[in-house]
Formats: sequence, structure tokens, C-alpha cells
Amino acid sequence: MSTSVESKSDMYGDAKPVVTTSTSDTANAKDSQALKRPKMEIKRSRFEEIVNWLKQWGFKVTDKTKETKIQGIEFQAEILPQVPYSSGLSTPFYLEFQDDLDDGLIIRTTFELDKNIEIYLNNQNRAREIELTYIEIYRLVLPLRISIIREHPFIKLFKIIFTQNLDKQLFFDSITDLMNSMSIIIGKWDEKYYQSRPVEKKVNKENKITDFELEKILKK
Repeated sequence: MSTSVESKSDMYGDAKPVVTTSTSDTANAKDSQALKRPKMEIKRSRFEEIVNWLKQWGFKVTDKTKETKIQGIEFQAEILPQVPYSSGLSTPFYLEFQDDLDDGLIIRTTFELDKNIEIYLNNQNRAREIELTYIEIYRLVLPLRISIIREHPFIKLFKIIFTQNLDKQLFFDSITDLMNSMSIIIGKWDEKYYQSRPVEKKVNKENKITDFELEKILKK
């Protein structure tokens, strides 16, 4: 902190030092006070701010902080997509602040492979095609900068976002990438399912005249 010392005379003519503080010093003092704020309070403030963004954008948001049983989660919100996925489901994604991440947050969601698709492909001994589908999913999703954890039949998608200099556009783009990744995964498994199933051919049965009916016609 920079200070200046000036000599001023008092009423008796004696010189006394006077210490003056610049405006920049006052600002630095305020910054240092802000740094001393409890980390939990800072996270809570950021969490509430982002939840308000989501609500303004039309998302249905539920604060799950008091309900979550996951160890290490300090703040959690459940967010429903504005439009259901192609499967018809509105699988939620989550906004989380964790105790081991002081300067960031996590958005995540989980895809569960439709059991009907899984059973059918396994019964058809298509293990190779299942693996190829996963490879294709990685190829399409990773460029969106979304991380994937595979725990068959689950695929966990997540993204870490640092809160310093976080603005609305960056956060909105991030949740859009997360939801697009989910849409890609759902579409890829549906595609594999319909490619694997044989097309059922409908046989048109023509009305045939029996020999008995033909005999009656010929007798006329």
C-alpha cells in the first residue's frame, strides 16, 4: 500500500507527520476483504446467480442441495430440458458445486441404454456392433468438449466449467453442448437398433377360389 507523509504544524508550531492514503489503496483494501469471504459464501452466491440465469431462460430448476446424498456436493440443482429428447424422455441434467473444486462447477447428466435395445443386440450376438456404436459416439461427442464415462449400460456425460470470468454466453453454450451430446447418443442407439432389426415384410393374402366354389360356377 502506498502512503505519503506530510508535515503539518499544529497550533503550537510543532511539526507533526500526517499519513495520507490514495484511492487505489482503498480499492486494494476492499479486494483483500473480498478474498477473505468464506469460500462457501462465494459458491452459494455464484450458484444462486446461475440458477437465476436458467430460470430466466425458461428452464425448470429445482434446488436439490438439501436432498442430495452424494458426498462432497455442496450445492446441486436439477434442470429439465425445455424440449424432450427424441426418446420422449426429459432426462434432467445437474449443476453442482463440489467441495474439492473451489474455482469451478460441474454440469452432468446420465444416459441409460434402453433395455429393449440392449437385450435385442445381445441376443443377436452383436457385441462388435455395440463396441462400434460406442466408438462412433466418442467420435461425435468429444469434439463438443464434453467428457464421457462409460459404465455400461450407463453413459455419464459431464463438463467442468471454471467460474472466473464466467458469463451467460459461455454457460449457455456449455449446457447446449451437454444436451446435444445426449441427443447424439440417443439417436445413435436408436439408429443401431433399427439397422439391426430385420424389416418385417407384409404378405398380402389374395382371396383364392376353392375348387368347390369353382365347380359350382362351372355347373351354371
